[in-house]
Amino acid sequence: MLRKTEFLNPGNYGDDNQTLNTASAARRARYFLAALALTLVATGCSSQKPQPPQTTTPQSAQPQSAAQLQRWEASGKMGVRSPRENGSANLTWLQAGDNYRIHLSGPLGAGATVISGSSAGVSLQRGSDPAVFAANPAQLTEQVMGWPLPVAEMFYWVRGLPAPGAVSDQQKNAQGNLQSLQQAGWQLSFGEYTKAGPYTLPTRIKASSNNVAGPVSVTVVIKDWQPK
Repeated sequence: MLRKTEFLNPGNYGDDNQTLNTASAARRARYFLAALALTLVATGCSSQKPQPPQTTTPQSAQPQSAAQLQRWEASGKMGVRSPRENGSANLTWLQAGDNYRIHLSGPLGAGATVISGSSAGVSLQRGSDPAVFAANPAQLTEQVMGWPLPVAEMFYWVRGLPAPGAVSDQQKNAQGNLQSLQQAGWQLSFGEYTKAGPYTLPTRIKASSNNVAGPVSVTVVIKDWQPK
């Protein structure tokens, strides 16, 4: 039987309190460590904000210099004013490297005029007449049609570029697009530009010249650019 003096012994009661305090401190330590771990996890998650998906622009849509354009199909109209002929025609221009085919149809083309060229030379066929061949397209068009068409230079001008050779009075707009220049005896002005794939290309070109045959003005309006 437990004696009263043993039950009230302050020494034994103190040992029990010490044990309880130790257990309580251990629990508090575990709670603290668990809370600290949760806090660290939450902080880590909040710092790793979701990143927006990376988007890349297709290579074909990246801006490119018009000088890189070597193959195209362009359609629109061509107007001519000269001492021997005034009028307009529908225009289709096919270009593949050094090879080209310019098709004019309508009053100016007298039904149909096809100018085909390559590095070997140029041919012109008007209506049902036999094709005529030459080395220089400007001389050939002046011989057959009565007015010169500087196709060799227009290969560059139609893309908004100066042709190789001497250039004077070259002007560009705020976007860096060619607005005007003088070259090869022609005064040129460039109207609005349009985006065609990765290229910025002119839609209206006016070229005028005053040669031996008299003043000539050629206006090219391109309604549809199709880079190839």
